[in-house]
Amino acid sequence: MRITQKTLYDYGELLPEICQASIDENLEFLLLLIAAKTDIERAYASQCNNYSVLVTCFEDEPDDYKIVPHDYQL
Repeated sequence: MRITQKTLYDYGELLPEICQASIDENLEFLLLLIAAKTDIERAYASQCNNYSVLVTCFEDEPDDYKIVPHDYQL
């Protein structure tokens, strides 16, 4: 379970990233971003722009994400 990459996406960056993942036909990453965007919208509604998604990629495990406030630092 070795981490290969961590990326922080602002809420506003998710839709362009979803579009790019669909163009690249990266289904696993596409579904992960859609799930993250949906979770932020359900949990924080009108305050979505105050949150980001931390995507963690693993060498031999499925990628994971966490919703973090904007004051979060890697």
